[in-house]
Amino acid sequence: MTHEPPSPDPAAGESLRAAASPVAAHSAITSHRTMLLLSASSLVLMSLIFAPLSVWPVAYFCLVPWLIMIGVATHAPRVYFHSFVFGLAFCLVNMRWLSAATGPGYVALSVYLAGFFPLVACPVRHVIRRRRWRLAIAFPFVWVGSEIVRGVAFSGFPWFFLSHSQHAVLPLIQISDLVGAYGVSFVVAAINGALADLIIARMYIDAPGGLAGAVRSGRRSVAIAAALLAVSLAYGWLQLGRGTATDGPRVALIQGDFLSLVDRSRAEGHDAFTDREKMAAYLAMMKAAAMQEPDLYLLPESPWVMYLNEEARSFYESSTEAFSALDMFARTYGAYVVTGSATLERYPLSLTAKEKRYNSATVFAPKGGEPGRYDKIHLVYFGETVPFRFTRFHSVYLWLNSLMPFTGLEGQDEYSLFRGNEFRTFSLEPRSQPVRSYQFGIPICYEDVMPYVAREFVCGGSRDKRAEFLLNISNDGWFGRGVQQPQHLAICVFRAVENRVGIARSVNTGISAFIEPSGRIYGAVTRDDSNDWPGSCGYSVANVKVDARYTLYSRLGDWFAWACAAMWLVLFTDYWIVRVRTREDHTGMEP
Repeated sequence: MTHEPPSPDPAAGESLRAAASPVAAHSAITSHRTMLLLSASSLVLMSLIFAPLSVWPVAYFCLVPWLIMIGVATHAPRVYFHSFVFGLAFCLVNMRWLSAATGPGYVALSVYLAGFFPLVACPVRHVIRRRRWRLAIAFPFVWVGSEIVRGVAFSGFPWFFLSHSQHAVLPLIQISDLVGAYGVSFVVAAINGALADLIIARMYIDAPGGLAGAVRSGRRSVAIAAALLAVSLAYGWLQLGRGTATDGPRVALIQGDFLSLVDRSRAEGHDAFTDREKMAAYLAMMKAAAMQEPDLYLLPESPWVMYLNEEARSFYESSTEAFSALDMFARTYGAYVVTGSATLERYPLSLTAKEKRYNSATVFAPKGGEPGRYDKIHLVYFGETVPFRFTRFHSVYLWLNSLMPFTGLEGQDEYSLFRGNEFRTFSLEPRSQPVRSYQFGIPICYEDVMPYVAREFVCGGSRDKRAEFLLNISNDGWFGRGVQQPQHLAICVFRAVENRVGIARSVNTGISAFIEPSGRIYGAVTRDDSNDWPGSCGYSVANVKVDARYTLYSRLGDWFAWACAAMWLVLFTDYWIVRVRTREDHTGMEP
């Protein structure tokens, strides 16, 4: 008579692994209620750290409850489930501004981003329970690795990085010129990990050395994080004391306040102005700002609908009027005018696209002539372009295109824009400094949140610094008036520090402001409800700052973040190897 070996009990296996780990529980977490409480605590705390609330000190411990759940809970599937719910709730709460532009996109993006939370929890849980790593070491590598992956995958969405909560802490963010915004996230994550190590150490008595040994280990984690923070702050204070930034050209930021609505039937009141009325409002503000004699007037992305390239503007009377008005203004006031615009090029003999449309920045010079142009390169999926258009999955593209709200507007069956092919820089010769010329680039809209775009303008593979300052033009009117605008500004701060360039931003609905190469924000457009322009428009005039420093980050890019991503992959691989061996051991097979 033969006897079958008993089937392994998953719960027993989990208990055995916990007992064999360096963190055999004195007080284990098993219930959904406790896990929900811990993840909800991190949800509330993490929601406080980003703009507009910007309670930045909370960032140093906001993830501690979640990390305790990851390290202490005995039932792994529950940990991953609650991690996903935590991520989903966080995105739905803090990214609600996206619903104004696209409800389905808001939900889909939230679900996608939430998937990164269990992907972070899994290898972190593995290395602290099986490999005896400290959270102060393991967690920052994994978290930063996840940040850069979600920052580049599927066009990228580099939003809600831990570093963004620290945009006003100037001494800390100076390390961005070495390792990018990801380096600041690393420091913040390490502090969270160290505090979690200290708390978890006091929850266990069976670790090597007993409770006293566990506490000593937790204190060492705190010492590691404190040293990392101290070195970062010392470097920051050193850089802030160098005083290398100087005044560059004088720039006038012209800010409109006109919502851009997908459903135009919702427009009412000050959101229902025609393009000609918007143009009149912008020109009036420009003339008012002329009293301060700026060298350059900066308008936002798509201040009103206009095609300014020579081929297209002849087809649209309003575009011809806009071109004449802006060109005349530049000549009359002897200054440059930079504005967002649309570009249309026709290719009647093309077999793929008879027309190509671009999201462009147009530069009018005081001497007149055909203006310069930069075509946006990093297009936003489903906002500016639909994927798979010229691939073997064209049928998927047609289906996706049919779902887009812009399809069919203004006679367009396919509204997808085309990307530009060059990170072009422009030259400016200011009246205030007649013997000096400056080079500048113009990242459009969300290009300023993509680290590689600003770096390409500044570096572009050159040994010398190509752009001395950046002009960001954006239309944030798609997202109403609320939390999106200050979040967008906070992210842009890091582009200035990473590349040591001054930035001037003109944004429809705001926040238009200047950013120093140190990251300090100044000269923001203030709202004045007493003015005569619709929608509380305004302007601000100041010198954009320039800095001769050519940073390590500009030269090498995201080398540090990709190293963290590689470590994340290594830890995940180690997790799967151990998992496979554990299964083999339970079935009586050789490991």
